[in-house]
Amino acid sequence: MSPTGLLGRRERNKAEKRRRIAEAAAALFAAQGYARTTTQQIAAAADVADGTIFRYASTKPELLLMVMNEQVADLVEKGRVAAASAPTVHEAVAALMGPLVALVRAQPDTAAPYLREVLFGEAGVHRDAALALVDGTVAQLAEILAPQVDAGGVGLSVEESARFVFSTLVNEVMRGALGRAPVGPENLTARVGVLLRGLGVV
Repeated sequence: MSPTGLLGRRERNKAEKRRRIAEAAAALFAAQGYARTTTQQIAAAADVADGTIFRYASTKPELLLMVMNEQVADLVEKGRVAAASAPTVHEAVAALMGPLVALVRAQPDTAAPYLREVLFGEAGVHRDAALALVDGTVAQLAEILAPQVDAGGVGLSVEESARFVFSTLVNEVMRGALGRAPVGPENLTARVGVLLRGLGVV
């Protein structure tokens, strides 16, 4: 086999192992939560050696980020599409953030540690990817808010306003994931209304 063919086979094998690890981890996290899932369980379910996992994610938190980033990227895109057709700013913001709320409701035991790692975790390639998703969502919020935010009135730029809205809503979602506050579409809509009124969006 030529060096090029051998390299191609190695890359395919590597991609296949990554896929199996990601699928096994996602299934176990969803079924029993992040805290109760071990890397040994994931390795067994993915049919790889225990140490193989750490070729793709250096720590268990990085593995969580790797797995959840793929799900969250799909949710962010779903929210973006929904927001684009929303008739009002309030509904567009709620539509953009709605899929994240749905994830928390469906997988609170996984969503809470994921958000914690995104916000406060150690540097790593998968956390960098998660932060890029955050930046993309904030940029989309800024586009939604730009035509109506009275930046002079609140002393914040449009980007600062968007980051404030995002951070506040994610904090509320985190509280919901931890069982400290109700989390659902109606709660999200109410909080969006309060935040936007504070920014001068009526």
